[in-house]
Amino acid sequence: MQRYTLEELKQRRIQSLLGADQAIRLQPATYQELKQLLKDINDRPLDVADYYKTAVGLSTMLRQMADRVGYTIFDYFADHIDPGKHGDVRSFRLECRDLAEQIKEFDLWRVSRRMLKRIK
Repeated sequence: MQRYTLEELKQRRIQSLLGADQAIRLQPATYQELKQLLKDINDRPLDVADYYKTAVGLSTMLRQMADRVGYTIFDYFADHIDPGKHGDVRSFRLECRDLAEQIKEFDLWRVSRRMLKRIK
């Protein structure tokens, strides 16, 4: 198992954030669709019969976001949501809630970098 220093972890985090930012600039519509799907999953009951289709669709969107950029949170969650990889019906909602929280924090980071105050 590879061990990282605190400085290396900080640098990897910055690279991950910058990669995710680039992914969003390349695919803003997919990002908005991803956020809406997450909201729907987290706010409503999901029938177990719809789990597989929903999880595959969400992980596909996450992989689309991760294409052409370095490692990002999108890669991590794509693997942990995809039922063909590490995804599991028992932890699906938890992963989706965690992803929504990560996206919320990421959006705050993006806004703070640009020092936006108001959108007219």
